[in-house]
Amino acid sequence: MYSEMEVDARWKNANGSIQPPLVMFIVSLMLFSMVYGFFANRYNWFPASVINNAVFAFHQISNPDSDWTITGTDKTELVTVAKADLMAPGLTKIVNVEADRSLAVKVINSGGEVLHRWKIEWQDIWPQSPDYLKEPEIPKERPGTHIHGAQILANGDLVFNFEHLSLVSLDPCGNLNWKLPYRTHHSVFIDDDENIWVSAQRDHEAPIPELPLIQPGFIEPVLLKVSPQGEILLEKSVFDLLIDNRLQGALYANSIENDFPYVKGDMFHLNDVEVFTGDKKEGFFKKGDVMISLRNINTVFVFNSDWEIKYQMSYEFVRQHDPDFFDGNTITLFDNNNVDSDAKKSHSRILGKNAISGETRVLFKGNREVPFYSNIMGKHQWLPNGNLLINEWMGRAIEVTPGGELAWEYNTIVSPGKLGLTEEAERLPQQFNEEYFKNIKEECGKP
Repeated sequence: MYSEMEVDARWKNANGSIQPPLVMFIVSLMLFSMVYGFFANRYNWFPASVINNAVFAFHQISNPDSDWTITGTDKTELVTVAKADLMAPGLTKIVNVEADRSLAVKVINSGGEVLHRWKIEWQDIWPQSPDYLKEPEIPKERPGTHIHGAQILANGDLVFNFEHLSLVSLDPCGNLNWKLPYRTHHSVFIDDDENIWVSAQRDHEAPIPELPLIQPGFIEPVLLKVSPQGEILLEKSVFDLLIDNRLQGALYANSIENDFPYVKGDMFHLNDVEVFTGDKKEGFFKKGDVMISLRNINTVFVFNSDWEIKYQMSYEFVRQHDPDFFDGNTITLFDNNNVDSDAKKSHSRILGKNAISGETRVLFKGNREVPFYSNIMGKHQWLPNGNLLINEWMGRAIEVTPGGELAWEYNTIVSPGKLGLTEEAERLPQQFNEEYFKNIKEECGKP
């Protein structure tokens, strides 16, 4: 046995510095930690997911005022422009975050007066959160989540997504009809039979042998078709759709690896599902065609009713949202065009693409007179008089004429100097008039 002095002497040389074996051990340990950390993050090995969840939770706790759903503004009026002779008639649905961080879907008139409101709380609908949610994802304080995709059905029911958390249906009075425990998000589309098409996803924490090189911790985008009663009628994987159409290379399009195209995470970012409906005259597109938008590869696909790829448009836009069938030959979409981090220099666009001629037109672009920029999210709606209703994510909706003149501007001011996140603005059909919502208030016993 060595004495303490002998042990100390074995590890130090004459000038007192540590001898090579210990140095090599420490350096090796450091290198191993670095290499393991790299691969743990890349392949989602332990403890990557634990650390990521802890960082997320710490950020939420340590930055209570960093809520991105509220921002400052110099606007002082809800409605700053309202030209009745230019506006399309009708009430407008607004989806937003309120001053108290609660979530709301409300119906307003052209002056901004609220005629009806669904005030929505996660805890009221999910007092016990579904078991597929991870602890950091479960909303605990307002807003906790936001509503992304919401539609009012013909009977007055509201269907909406708690973003990436679940699909919910409320009656006009705000009572729960049903809730679907599935990670739905971004969009809600109602077809001719009042079935509900939504963007959805499955999260994978383990590898799938059929999907080589897609690393654990990835999102599989899914199209859902749901009945008005909340029953899943169709569940279609976007991965399967692309592979079945011999487009498997799209799964690896975002890889920056050299030797093997490893990918993980949200490779596609599905943000819209829409069906060609019977109210439009058929052309190149037919009734039953299904369109999807994959933001992260700047691509829109259209499939026929047999799920064969029919049309593809890519790369003429950046981080697009909300593609719509404008008519039987034309698709229009919200081109975020977020290629400059300086919002003052940036302009989003509404594009139109003719599937037969291949012509692409800029139908509206932000400018000095009518600024328009949304670096994330955003929706557009064509109105019966030819006007365009556009929603920016941070608290602004505008209606412009075919000539680009501003007909209406609404600011979601939730308190003095503050705008609330605004996911959607939609002009409602004429059946949803002021008399309709007056009757709803009486039926619901609201003042």
